[in-house]
Amino acid sequence: MTEQRYDDYLRTYQLCRTGFLSLAVGLVPFALLQVSIIVGQVLVGDRQIEIWLQQATWLDWLPTLTTWSTLIGATLLWGRWDNSSWQRRTSLLMTMCLIDVGIWFLDLGDPQGIGDWAWFRGRFGNALGWAEVALLASLSGDFLTHLGVEQAEESAKSTRSLAASGAMIWLLLFCETANLRDGWPIKPNAQIPRQTLLLSLGTNLIWIICLIQITALVVAAFRQSDHQVRDMEADDRIREDVLFSLTDADVDSADRPAPAERAGSRDSGA
Repeated sequence: MTEQRYDDYLRTYQLCRTGFLSLAVGLVPFALLQVSIIVGQVLVGDRQIEIWLQQATWLDWLPTLTTWSTLIGATLLWGRWDNSSWQRRTSLLMTMCLIDVGIWFLDLGDPQGIGDWAWFRGRFGNALGWAEVALLASLSGDFLTHLGVEQAEESAKSTRSLAASGAMIWLLLFCETANLRDGWPIKPNAQIPRQTLLLSLGTNLIWIICLIQITALVVAAFRQSDHQVRDMEADDRIREDVLFSLTDADVDSADRPAPAERAGSRDSGA
């Protein structure tokens, strides 16, 4: 590995570390919020926790943080490796994150969600969420496998399989709750069957599990990339110290008179 090649790898790992850190910053608080909501629905048995969280004004920053942090993280991961599969997946992830930013801007104009397109816009964002989870699991798993974490590939596969199952159940839920006969924009049905509530609860549980798994994978990718960067930076400092020592030794040997010169000096003195 040449010197320039080594520096390129170090910079790539540094950017990947920053990218996964940005993704973790956006995913961790969002996952904690979703877990709190589902715990209130399942364990407590009512929606008081969900209502309290929705009324908490200090949580208004969370959609902004999640939306922009994931976009920054996807942008930093884009183009980091020459592998064509990595390029395609990061490009698709970044495109979806840009769509999320567009939805975020539209939500700013309709904060109460009472517009004609509000319900469909929310469902479209949910559909993107399942695809983003699968892409993040794939990218994080490949990166961790590249760094030598053997169990990462299996964890990524299980997360993608669970996300695919959740997406199919969510599609059934969408067909049950959407009024597809009134044209665009699609609005919810006025009457929702009771069994649909159970389907919604199952979808939420699968979503929470996927969110926890993908957050764990992203955090693990950040930690492993941080260890890799620290090791490479330590090796770089050692190489610089060795080169500096060799340079000092060459300078000392150049300043020191040759043996013949020292012998000639002793003869002339005699």
